[in-house]
Formats: sequence, structure tokens, C-alpha cells
Amino acid sequence: MYQQSLPPSSDSPAAAAIWARGIALAERAELADQAEKLARELVSQAVRRAPIGQIYAEIDVRDAALRIEVRSTGGHPGGGSEWAEISTISASYGTSSDQQSHTAWAELRTVAACPHA
Repeated sequence: MYQQSLPPSSDSPAAAAIWARGIALAERAELADQAEKLARELVSQAVRRAPIGQIYAEIDVRDAALRIEVRSTGGHPGGGSEWAEISTISASYGTSSDQQSHTAWAELRTVAACPHA
């Protein structure tokens, strides 16, 4: 599992995108473009939700997939419209919240792992 911590700044989505692309290229190269887009979008949402606090990103490498999870503190859950882009590039996604943080995750799968391919 790969982890990083980011401030809630306008530079963080681009930094997360570069980080995710590098990991994907090393682990699941065919998912690199999607991982870059997904990390950028998840962190961008976290920055909008939590203008104060901290953002934590994780990438979990699975058999034929990458799971990207972003947790933000000091904010509030976002609305459904934020998921439009994520739903077009991910195989599955979801969120959870508690009083201290909000977590959003999405999973990318290789073509061989997708039952519809």
C-alpha cells in the first residue's frame, strides 16, 4: 500500500495525479491514465470539501486492480454531482463519513478483471 499526506491546496490535485500515475506505471501500467484522472478528481473533491485540515491518499494494489482512497478532515461530505467523472472511469466507488473525516474511494480494474469486457 502506498500513502501520502497533502495539504488542502490548489496544487494538491496535480501532485496526487503525478503520484498515482507513477505508482500505476510501476504496478499496473495499463491503468496509469485512469489512476491519474481518478486521483486528481478525488483529491480535488477533498480540497473543495475541506479547505482546512489535511488530506490523506492511499493506493492499494490488488490482483488486477488499483484502489484509490482519499480521506479529508475538517470538511463535509460532497454531493452526488461530484461523482459524474469518477463513475465513468472506475469499476466501483463509494464514500463514508464520521464526525472527524470524510473518505471517498474508487477502484480501477484491468480489462481482464472486468466481467463485461
